[in-house]
Amino acid sequence: MTMRFRKCGKTYQLRIETARDLEHVLGLDEALWVATSAPVLAFRCDHKLMELINHDGSGRVNTQEMRGAVRWLLNVLQDATFPEKPDTPLKLNAIRVDSPEGKRLIRSAKEVLASLGDGSAPEVSLQQVREFLSKLCERPLNGDGIVVPAAADGDVRRMIEDVLDCTGSTEDASGAPGIDEPQLDAFMAAVRGLLEWREAGSGINADSLVPFGGETPEIYEHYAAVESEVNAFFHACRVLRYDARTGDHFETATLGDVGAMDQAGMDEWLCTRPVAKINTEGRLPLASDEVNPFYADRIENLRNEVLPRVLDLCPDDLGEASWSAVGDALKPYGDYIRSKQGASVEKLSPERLAGYRDGGVADRVRKLIEEDRRISEVRAGVLMLERLLLYRGHLLRLANNFVSFSDLYDVSDRALFEMGSAVLDGRWFNLAFLVDNVAEHQKMAKESNIFTLYLKVEGLAGAEPYTVAVPAMAGSKGNLKVGKRGVFFDTEGNEHNAKVTHIIANPISVREALCAPFTRLWAFLIGKIESISTQSEKTLQKQADGIFKAPPAGAPQSAAAPTKGQFGSAGMLMGLSVSVAAIGSAFAFITKTLTSLSRGQVLLGVLGAALVVMVPVSLIAMLKLRRQDLSALLEGCGWAINARMRPTREQRRQFTKAPSFPADAEGTPTRHLLYVLIAIVVALLVVLVVVK
Repeated sequence: MTMRFRKCGKTYQLRIETARDLEHVLGLDEALWVATSAPVLAFRCDHKLMELINHDGSGRVNTQEMRGAVRWLLNVLQDATFPEKPDTPLKLNAIRVDSPEGKRLIRSAKEVLASLGDGSAPEVSLQQVREFLSKLCERPLNGDGIVVPAAADGDVRRMIEDVLDCTGSTEDASGAPGIDEPQLDAFMAAVRGLLEWREAGSGINADSLVPFGGETPEIYEHYAAVESEVNAFFHACRVLRYDARTGDHFETATLGDVGAMDQAGMDEWLCTRPVAKINTEGRLPLASDEVNPFYADRIENLRNEVLPRVLDLCPDDLGEASWSAVGDALKPYGDYIRSKQGASVEKLSPERLAGYRDGGVADRVRKLIEEDRRISEVRAGVLMLERLLLYRGHLLRLANNFVSFSDLYDVSDRALFEMGSAVLDGRWFNLAFLVDNVAEHQKMAKESNIFTLYLKVEGLAGAEPYTVAVPAMAGSKGNLKVGKRGVFFDTEGNEHNAKVTHIIANPISVREALCAPFTRLWAFLIGKIESISTQSEKTLQKQADGIFKAPPAGAPQSAAAPTKGQFGSAGMLMGLSVSVAAIGSAFAFITKTLTSLSRGQVLLGVLGAALVVMVPVSLIAMLKLRRQDLSALLEGCGWAINARMRPTREQRRQFTKAPSFPADAEGTPTRHLLYVLIAIVVALLVVLVVVK
C-alpha cells in the first residue's frame, strides 16, 4: 500500500488513519515529519504513555522513539485494527502468539483476569490492568525486589528492621520503607567485620594495645584531636629552617575583610593558620596565650591529659622528638581504632550480632526477596500489557500530533498539545500553547508575524500557575492590552482566572490593517483638537484673570494707557474675530477649489487619496498575514518543526471568534455594514452636488 499525503495549510503531510498508515511512519524520511522532537510535557495525554515512549527519560520525544513505539506495537499485534475509543478492551486473539512477547502478554492478561475473578474472559481493558497493578502494589510482596517488615514475622522481620535501622531504606512500590539484596549484603558484611575487629582486638597484647589501661581511649582521643595540626606545625618549622623566607608567608596573612564582630569568620580564618607561631627551634609552645586561640582548648588537653601520662612531665613547650614519642606510644591503639569495621551496626547488641553471623536468618530474608522477584516477573508482564493497551489506544492519535498535524488542522477537534481556550474582550481564543520560558519564547514568536498574547493562568486548588501563548488570528486588536483580565478554560472544562502579561503586536486581519491609518489619523486629530482646546482654555483663563484683576492699591494710572484688563478684553475680541475670519477663508478656499473641479476629478481625487493610503497598507498587511507561521510559536515552546504551519481561513475563524447572539433573541445589536455603505454613498452624493 502506497503512502498517502494530504495538504494541510501550505504543507503536505502523511495521512495516518489506519494501522497500515501508521506502518508508513517507519519508512517516512525524517525531513517529511512535521515535528522531529518535542517536550514530553507539551502533550496533553496519559503521562504513562509519554513515559513509555520517552524510555531514556530525557524529557523529549524524538523520531527514533516514535518509530520504536510503532514498531513494537505492530510486532505484537496480529489484528492491528485500532478502536475509535482509546479505552476499548483488547481482544486476546488480537495478540500474536508466534513470538515470546506475544505469549507473555497473553499469559499476563489471563493472570489479570483471573485475579479479578473472570479468567475465561476473551478481552482485557486498561482499567482492569491498572486495578491489578494497584492491588499488587498494596501487597507486602509486590514484585519490586524490595521487602518490607510487614512481609515477614519473627526473627526475619526483626532482621529486616535492623537492616533498615543500620543501612537506611529503599522505598517500596507501596511507598513503605524496605530493603533490597545489596542492602542485606552490606549489613551482613558490616556484622562480620565488626565481630572480627572485636575479636582481633581481644587477641592483641593488652600492654601494647592499651598501654595506659582504661585511660588509653581518652588519652588517644585528646591526642587525635590535634595530631594533624601539630604534625603540620613541626613540618613548617623544618621548612623554615631550610628557607627563612618562608616565614614571611606564615606571618603576613591577615584577616582581610572579616569584621570585628564576625566570630565565625574569625574562626574560619584561624583554622587556616598554624597551631602556633612557626620557629626555627622547632618548639611548640603550650601556654594558652602563645597558641592559636582556635586550638587553645585542645592544646590545653594535650598538655594536661596526654603529656603527663605518656612523658611523665608537663613541659612549657614541646619538641618534635617528644611529640614522636607520644605518637609511638599510642600507635598500636590508633592502628586498632583505624582498622575498625562495621561501625554502622555497632548500635546492635553483641548477642544480636552473633545471631546474625552464621547467615541463617539472612538466607530466609533472601528467600523473601527471591519470591518478590518472581512476582516482579508477573508485574513486568502486566506492565508490558499496560504498554500495549496504551499504544493501541493512543499511538495513532499521537502520530497525528507529531509525524503529521492533522488534529491541529481539523477545526472540529483539538490537538494533544493544545491547552484550552481563553475568553477575552468579548471573544474566544481557542488555541493555546504551554510556555515554560516567556523571554525565550518571545524571541521565536516575533518571527511568526502573529499577534500573540501571553496569559498567566492560575492553577486549581493551590496548583502552580502557568503561562500559555495565545494567537489572535481574526478580528482586530480591540481592547487587548497588558493587564487585561479574562478566564481560561482548560481542555477538561475547568475554569481558571487569567491575565495578559505580554503582547507581541502584529496585524490580525486585513480589515484591521486597512482601518489602521484612518484610526491613527482620527486619534491624531482628536489629540490635536484636545490640545488646541486645552491651550485655548488656558489662554482665555489668563485673559479673564487679567480683566477682573484689580490694580494694586495706590498705584497711579495713566489716562492715555489702557489698563491690563482693557487690553485683555480687546485681545480676546480681536483673537476671536481673526479665528472666525480664518475659518471662513479656509472654508471659502475649499469650496472654491471643489467648485473648480469636475465631478470626475473630485471622485478621482477622493479615490486616489484613499488608494494612496490603503494600497500600501493592505499590501504590507496581506504579506505579513500570508507569512504567519504557527510553527514559530511551537518552536518557542521547545519543538523541532520541519514544516511551515500556515493557518488556513477555517483555522483563523476557529482559533479566534466572536460568538453570535441567539437567532430568536430580542434587543440584540443589528449589523451596521449596510448603514456604513449608505453613509459613504450619501457623502459622495453630497460632494457631487456641491461641486456641480
